[in-house]
Amino acid sequence: MKVVISLFIAVLFAVPLLVGEPQRPNILIIFTDDQGYADLACYGNKKNKTPRLDQLAREGTRFTSFYSQTVCGPSRSALLTGRQPIRSGGWGMPASEITWAELARKAGYQTACIGKWDVSNRKPIVDRMPNAQGFDYYFGALGANDNGSVQFHENNKAVGNSRDMGGLVRLYTEKSIDFLKKKRDPGKPFVLYLAHTMMHTIIDASPAFRGKSEGGLYGDVVEEFDHETGRLLDVLDELDLSGNTLVIYTSDNGPWNQDKYTKRKKGHPKGSIFWGEAGPLRNGKGSPYEAGYRLPCIVRWPGKVPAKRTSDAIFASIDFLPTFAALCGFETPDDRRIDGINQTELLLGKTERGRESFYFNRAGVRKGKWKYLRPDAHFHGYAVEDGRKKVDELYDLEADIGERNNLAEKHPDIVSELKKLTKELESKRVTVEGPTEFQIRLKEKGAEGPSGRIKVNSDRESVMFEVSDESGIGGGSIHLRSGQWPKKVLLRIHLPGLEGFEIKVGEEEFSGAYHG
Repeated sequence: MKVVISLFIAVLFAVPLLVGEPQRPNILIIFTDDQGYADLACYGNKKNKTPRLDQLAREGTRFTSFYSQTVCGPSRSALLTGRQPIRSGGWGMPASEITWAELARKAGYQTACIGKWDVSNRKPIVDRMPNAQGFDYYFGALGANDNGSVQFHENNKAVGNSRDMGGLVRLYTEKSIDFLKKKRDPGKPFVLYLAHTMMHTIIDASPAFRGKSEGGLYGDVVEEFDHETGRLLDVLDELDLSGNTLVIYTSDNGPWNQDKYTKRKKGHPKGSIFWGEAGPLRNGKGSPYEAGYRLPCIVRWPGKVPAKRTSDAIFASIDFLPTFAALCGFETPDDRRIDGINQTELLLGKTERGRESFYFNRAGVRKGKWKYLRPDAHFHGYAVEDGRKKVDELYDLEADIGERNNLAEKHPDIVSELKKLTKELESKRVTVEGPTEFQIRLKEKGAEGPSGRIKVNSDRESVMFEVSDESGIGGGSIHLRSGQWPKKVLLRIHLPGLEGFEIKVGEEEFSGAYHG
């Protein structure tokens, strides 16, 4: 008997690998947390002094339409796999996912991850930790620092904890320098993924920077980032690695700047500014508006990536995997859908054209200058805008980067086109062999189906879930009104080949990952 699972799966954009490109580069990714589009001086900030990052931008290309995801875990999963979070089940990253680190290691690279991991559901699940996902060396925290503390792991071993949030930027930089100077194999190219915990709250700066900026506590941390990034770049110079190292500086999502969050968050000194700046962009982290997804991104590779260049081409963190594949000499996985595209020609200045479109998770799509958001576009609770009408939204981002003028009624043809594109990117049907019986277990009266083994972690975000079989048993929908869905429910799906899925229950959407 066949069980049909309806999944949101995006279209694979196939771009052939480039042949005859320059020598395989080292790669250094500096990935910050919750940093706003307008936090850096080179992105228009008038208070924060960021001379080293401004210099990096002059030495490379500054991207102004770079997209990641709107919250932490999904952003890291997307960056590592080249796949939208709806593929891997929302927050975490199942062990079945393939990262560019795994592929680069097989291609002869030495790989290291320093800092915040946040794709193993913040737990020491060995087959979902960095060593199992392609990194030869790891030091950092598996989760966030919401309560002002972090638990460190070195490789798979717990090695203590810290409540010194002001020491994390320097600590992770020191660990990165130690890798470059002492752990790096000079006979191999390397990939170093430095994923900072800052600016995720609770934030703090070290004593040397605390109280020194014009931008409050947050500005202090930005300026410490700048200094520590400069130290790391100086080590590349010292070791004669700069010339063949592709450096990428970006963030996971926009700033956590909403009143619903900032006025309730405790743990900072009274009156502290602990959130970033989005500039002209609307809303912030957790929102489908630009401030949630659009981020600073600076790329440098001396003599390869054009210097003193600004590009408004659409570029995204999901593009890293296929781009690294082209530059580093490995193949992209052919057993799953990859949402990223090879952006090598864009990086090397051979074209000014980037992605044609970018999908906003469970919200809409951008194509060219037009951005569409559907009426039920997903917001995290703190990002919900009171009084927002649930209607189709259409914005001309060239004329209205702040998304203030909804043009949906004036351009129904464009709305129709982008609705269709959104559905194409979201919906594909996959048929897999399944058990003859199954059961959906909800901790609610009368909410059980036929017996069997189906499960999804429903306290995560997202997924259209539809189950049927040849006899129609279990077909149809589960109907629970908003607010009735229990906070913690496990709905496990034991079906071969299933990697991730989305469930829709009434008006509520949740996501889960396959547990084989």
